[in-house]
Amino acid sequence: MKLQNVSIAGFRSIEHLTDLRIGSPLVLAGHNDAGKSTIIDAILYLLGAYKLTDSDRTYLNADAAAVDAEEGETSDAADRVAETFVDATFSLSDDEADTFGAATLRLRRISFEGDSAKLEQLTMAPVDARLRDYESLTVPALRDRLATLDLPQTGLKPELIERLNDAASAAPKEKLWVGAPTSVDRALPTVKRFDASSAVDAEAAIQSTLQTKFRAHLESDEFSGNLRAIEESLEQKLVADAQAIREHITDKVTDVGEVTIRPLVNLGNGNGLKATQITVQNSRGEAIDLRLSGAGRARRIALAVWEYNATLLADATEDIVLLYDEPDTHLDYGHQRELMRLIHEQTKNPNVTVIIASHSMNLIDGTDISDVAHIKHVGHRTVVERLTEDAGVGDHLGAIAASVGLRNTVLLHERLFVGVEGDSEARALPVLFRLAMGRHLESCGIAIWPCDNNEGAVKFAKFLVRHNRNVMFVVDADSRTNAKHVFSDEKLKKEGLDPAKHSHYIGDKNEIEDVFSNEQWAAAANVLWPRDGEQEPSDVWGAEDFAAHRGKKFSSDVLAMLKFGSSSAPSGKPEALRDLALSLREPSEVPDQLVAAFEEMLTRAN
Repeated sequence: MKLQNVSIAGFRSIEHLTDLRIGSPLVLAGHNDAGKSTIIDAILYLLGAYKLTDSDRTYLNADAAAVDAEEGETSDAADRVAETFVDATFSLSDDEADTFGAATLRLRRISFEGDSAKLEQLTMAPVDARLRDYESLTVPALRDRLATLDLPQTGLKPELIERLNDAASAAPKEKLWVGAPTSVDRALPTVKRFDASSAVDAEAAIQSTLQTKFRAHLESDEFSGNLRAIEESLEQKLVADAQAIREHITDKVTDVGEVTIRPLVNLGNGNGLKATQITVQNSRGEAIDLRLSGAGRARRIALAVWEYNATLLADATEDIVLLYDEPDTHLDYGHQRELMRLIHEQTKNPNVTVIIASHSMNLIDGTDISDVAHIKHVGHRTVVERLTEDAGVGDHLGAIAASVGLRNTVLLHERLFVGVEGDSEARALPVLFRLAMGRHLESCGIAIWPCDNNEGAVKFAKFLVRHNRNVMFVVDADSRTNAKHVFSDEKLKKEGLDPAKHSHYIGDKNEIEDVFSNEQWAAAANVLWPRDGEQEPSDVWGAEDFAAHRGKKFSSDVLAMLKFGSSSAPSGKPEALRDLALSLREPSEVPDQLVAAFEEMLTRAN
């Protein structure tokens, strides 16, 4: 079974979360206490690996609960919900589809206050409740059920169930949540959780890996006989597994010395793998318990084990869900990169689903934006934001991120998105903003992205506005006519944008290059793109050379003039405008029109 999406209700800070699509990987990004770990634990609960407690149930009154939490008190206003469930859709393999008679299954694990959790399936079921959920009943209960239906009560249990089966088959049906068969529960994917301690705790990493191998051995048909004989056979198997892990550690961590791993099996203790004794050899040849051998060495060993584990899971033939809860915490940059490489390696296996809660910019920015879910609090409740729910927008976001470095973390967190006409503005405006305002755009929460006269830019802006992002266009005045398919007032209004609110036009009549004086252009040209020749006074650029091109297509004509007159001329308009911006030294040299635009950007970003 492959997990496709989940919905969560009444679980901690999640009042109701619907249809969270599960990719591989799915990255849960967001601030501390936003609810990332809650989603991880909810999936564990769904898959039967987490036992719900009363403290997991959502408060009915979020504001009252927040006040109570701050004051350390509990009030009647902070009662909790009576029903908690996690609902999911699973896609089935061909063999599973043959077994269960469907290509997908809709399942939920639900718990009512005071009752144990149970797994339910949404399916066509008899309207009559007496013809549902009877397989686990005792013989007396089955006979009572048959009696209420005026059906014969004689026979053994299989005959009683068959009689109810026949009645259920003939009864009117509708789509209902009913108890899932045990076979469905057993078919759920295996789930494993790794957190920050797993990334630095070598002993826990080895124990977890051997526990996975232990379960695989135990479920095989090989073991039968008395308990101690089985334990000895399992230990021999695990010793071989431990040897493979040991060899991998020795190969990857060359300064670790001799590593000894001794798995101990006790089937009577509940989990089977009683302990794993791990020692490393110090420089004097003494065997030291791994827990006492130093954090640096333990961390390197843990990452080596994770790499071994990644290889093991990459070859998995059964469906497995791996839940990583901020595993990169406390790791330095190099180890973070290595850890994320291992995780991405696991995602290549179609049987493996990877879900990661993380603050790591390395991971978030290295993942397709369509696979990133932004987790945040609204009114003390967890909500999920996906930036690719509209058709086509995901491709456009990906193109922006790839071409201009508008990272996923920027898309999720910046306070103002400024669309500029093209590469010229994208290169020059950050330089000019820094000079005029004394701050970097990034430190003000402002992200610039070039629209490149692309009609998709307006759709992108509309999408961001609908997701409560602040957006404005800072574009040339002539864009309303030269790029009217993008920036005309009519086009913006058609897409639900307000030209007065979302646009700021630059250039006296035409373009941004117009706002710089002839003297500024001449001064920059004489330093950056001197005229070819002996540099007599008559050979230098003068303000009149640039004034001659006013009223025309200024930037194109100036570029042509520079290329004709200087062998060091800029290669294009983006380079010319950027280098002009870099030639300015004082805030007062930034044209007033640009300063006004920057001040408006700051106001919008605050």
